[in-house]
Amino acid sequence: MKIAVGDVELFFDVEGPKVVPSEDEWVERPTVVLLHAGPGADHSLYKDLVGPRLASVAQVVYLDQRGDGRSSRSDAAHWNLDTWSDDLRGFLDALEIERPVLLGSAIGSLVALTFASRYPDRAAGLVLVSAVARYVHQRSVSEFDRLGGAHAGEVAARYFGDPTEATFADYMNVCLPLYTRRPLDPDVIARMRINPEGTVNWTRAEAAKLDLREAVGRITCPVLLFAGEDDPSFTLAGAEELADSLPAGLTTFRRIPAAGHGVFRDAPWALDETAEFIRVGSSVRPEGDDGALVGFS
Repeated sequence: MKIAVGDVELFFDVEGPKVVPSEDEWVERPTVVLLHAGPGADHSLYKDLVGPRLASVAQVVYLDQRGDGRSSRSDAAHWNLDTWSDDLRGFLDALEIERPVLLGSAIGSLVALTFASRYPDRAAGLVLVSAVARYVHQRSVSEFDRLGGAHAGEVAARYFGDPTEATFADYMNVCLPLYTRRPLDPDVIARMRINPEGTVNWTRAEAAKLDLREAVGRITCPVLLFAGEDDPSFTLAGAEELADSLPAGLTTFRRIPAAGHGVFRDAPWALDETAEFIRVGSSVRPEGDDGALVGFS
């Protein structure tokens, strides 16, 4: 399905009902909006594992960001966090989705963070997977060295230093297999609608400008942050920096050993904690002045 938001049409899909029957009445479930990785990827990454699991506790809304998947391409000047955040606000307004939980992975997590810092009353909670406050290329190069040897580090450094479709192709061939400990399902990758220009543009024009350390202090909803200790792209050091910048009383930070980028494929148990956060934690509000939260330890 597509819906007009500003100057673009955004593609979305829905899994699971919003209202379900109990013994004597109809009960509303939370809505979780899934913000995909990329840029250049699409929502289909969520459809084999994450979405179906979360649909057991919530209505799941899959969204393709502007420039990706089945949504309008627009142009590269609008492929940035501010525009994607504004698109998300328009999307939620158009569908009358009130206080969703936002689950974002990689770039999707940055969209969720930007949105929640700009519009702090709109999200009931954030689930952040492979999220960082800053993208520091040297951290990633060091991790690729560690996980894949000097050649992998050199390929990553060439791409980060000169992002073109050619260096990106080498990066995909050599570095992408190091993202996770469990290989990505090739059928999942084959089904994606990929926009390599979006990925290259992000690395060339946007990544170096990223710094959310101050902005995320304005977030007012509960946050569940997962970081794989073997994530070479959105590194553990970057996630720790983000965790230090988020409001301490609202944030649960999980470092996951032997897990890489995206976490859920390497550590499926994290989906159970996510489902419980969405089911229970999304309705929790700050209480008192000390930042304590009912329902969180």
